[in-house]
Amino acid sequence: MPRFMRGIHGRVPVAKFGPRTGTRPMDSLDKPGSDGIGRGRGSARSRHPPFPLYPRAPTALYNAGVVRLPAGHRRLYKSQRVFRMSVTAVSARRETHVIGLISMAHMLSHLYMLALPPLFPLMRADLGVSYAELGLAITCFAIATGLLQTPMGFVCERIGARPVLVTGLMLNALSVTMVGFATELWQLLVLMFLGGAGNAVFHPADYSILSGSVGESRIGRAFAFHTFGGSIGFALAPILMVALAVAVDWRFALLTVGGAGIVLALFILVFSGVFGEGGAPRKKGSKGLLTWRYLLTSKPILLLLLFYVGTACANGAITQFSVAALIEIYGIPLTLANTALTAYMLAALAVTLPGGWLADNTTRHNMVLIVCFTISAVLIALVGFGGMPFWLAVVLIGAAGATRGLVNASRDVLVRFAAPKDSVGTVFGFVTSGFMVGQAISPAIYGMLMDKGSPAMIFLVSAGFSILCIGTAFATGEKKAE
Repeated sequence: MPRFMRGIHGRVPVAKFGPRTGTRPMDSLDKPGSDGIGRGRGSARSRHPPFPLYPRAPTALYNAGVVRLPAGHRRLYKSQRVFRMSVTAVSARRETHVIGLISMAHMLSHLYMLALPPLFPLMRADLGVSYAELGLAITCFAIATGLLQTPMGFVCERIGARPVLVTGLMLNALSVTMVGFATELWQLLVLMFLGGAGNAVFHPADYSILSGSVGESRIGRAFAFHTFGGSIGFALAPILMVALAVAVDWRFALLTVGGAGIVLALFILVFSGVFGEGGAPRKKGSKGLLTWRYLLTSKPILLLLLFYVGTACANGAITQFSVAALIEIYGIPLTLANTALTAYMLAALAVTLPGGWLADNTTRHNMVLIVCFTISAVLIALVGFGGMPFWLAVVLIGAAGATRGLVNASRDVLVRFAAPKDSVGTVFGFVTSGFMVGQAISPAIYGMLMDKGSPAMIFLVSAGFSILCIGTAFATGEKKAE
């Protein structure tokens, strides 16, 4: 039963009074000149009686019609409820703006990664360079990103993620724009290295801002939208770049997408106040900056780094070599073999956002990873063992893609749990470097298998890397870092 107070308004359910509510104790409410009858702050002649914020129990009784509040109390209660609802709505709207801005920046970063490869035939003829030299430009981009991603996390801790994000996006966009003016190979290599340096900021800065700006109950969906934006960038790059190049030329295509990044960087700079505490520099009273020693000796962080390496290697088999392997196994044309890769990519994209909802509604994120990667390993291994029609192989590969897309948000939440509160960006920058390591290792392994005439082994080795991911997820656990 709720507690009641006696005063000029009769028996009314109230919260326990005290210093936290800023009101007087119950016994003082009936005293003239204090908070009861008379000319005190809560008298009948006072404009603003000191009615407390109603606790949950009396509120529920009032809503159910069990108790009836006096008119003054009812008005105040309703105003408090409207205020709480408006604060919640404003908070949700602000979080939506933050997620939208960060996801758009992530989309452009992924678009820039694949902006050049679709234009290689046109660039080769115009610049008079070989495909190997054009490939070297992509290597420069990847090296810069891999080397600088973790240091950018340290920078986010010192000066804040917001200026780091704006600077990185601006540098990346300007580099892509300037490639449209390049006439020599050395210019292309320098600009791509600078673009890779700008690209290095996105994972540490994005995750730092999202972790500090989005509530705990919605962080999984925030991470899912972030991943979804990057996937859209990958999917959009070949279509958009080829369309712009065909409409005008390859230089115009780069100038257009680069200009879009410059505009977005300025937009984020102007409206970065919406991030609130997200991405703010480390407070003076907090513990010292995260060190390399901590990163290299923390078991959960090292396991997550290994998980990212395994994920990149397992995924690389499908995205880079599945088409060639299926052609060898089934003797089918290129266009038909490509349907399996398309099914894999579309299925992963389709379940990315539901994966965010799953991450917000479970406390066993490592079990999500374990179950999904177990299913994926079995499905991909079945394709490797062969003996099935091609359409069934497409279905199995597509289903495996769905399991991969479903785990992304839960994976990111696990990384957030493993990271110290003020070092989320640094830890994300470190563990996502595993993507670069995996992407550097796997092509050589799968290329060797194809050269030896073992296309089925592509899928079996991919399943093996998925099993490696299962082991790291088992060992990581759910313990949250301090």
